[in-house]
Amino acid sequence: MQQRPRLICLPPAGAGPSLYRPWMSRHPAHVEVLPVSLPGRESRIAEPLPESLDALAEHLAEELEEQLVGRFALFGYSMGALLGLEMARRWEKWGLPAPDVLFVLACNAPDRLLAGRDPIHRMPAPLFRQTLQDIGGTPTEILENEEAMALFEPVLRNDFRICETYGAPSDGRLVECGAHVFVAERDNLVQWEDAAGWADFVAGDLRMHRLQGNHMLERSQFDAVLDTALELWLGVAAQVASVRDLGVAGPIARA
Repeated sequence: MQQRPRLICLPPAGAGPSLYRPWMSRHPAHVEVLPVSLPGRESRIAEPLPESLDALAEHLAEELEEQLVGRFALFGYSMGALLGLEMARRWEKWGLPAPDVLFVLACNAPDRLLAGRDPIHRMPAPLFRQTLQDIGGTPTEILENEEAMALFEPVLRNDFRICETYGAPSDGRLVECGAHVFVAERDNLVQWEDAAGWADFVAGDLRMHRLQGNHMLERSQFDAVLDTALELWLGVAAQVASVRDLGVAGPIARA
């Protein structure tokens, strides 16, 4: 039986593999969706939180080496996009294959992460929680539940910390693939021009796509991103209601 292409999916700050589990049964004939589990949440809740994004990427790259069989792509949501970049860089350095393509959702380029905003991980609790409400994805009942936030806030703050203190690669070594970058219209953490800077980190073409929604997408909007990604990568036709390609229709030229 021919092996299906594999989509390795990396979550945003505070999230775990359950975010991607509905994707596993959405196009099972065309792709194997592999949600990645991070330390300190869900099935790995007993493990210590990562000290840095580089350390986490190194750990995950080693864990997932055996999955690099046949065609594969990386999908990274916000923090997950940075992890995907760093994992791909390590695999190439170790003589392992590059992904077919890197899908980036809701993330400025690595050297422009904090463009136009203050670090979230340093915010006092009231402002931190208001920011979570503004970017979406965290139910109000969780934000207003002190017991729940006592568990959730340290994980989320740490994820923001490792992203906001991460140093972008400066060695000029590009990942040997192209990228598709998705930016939501109401995402106040990501700007179109700053997200377009991903072109400086991949050797192949980069295409930009606008989405409806906030930084943390509604479920139907998020699922539609998978449909679009598979159409772009594998030519799998799908009905897409929430994703609109309003931006660059071709590759972004390098300066």
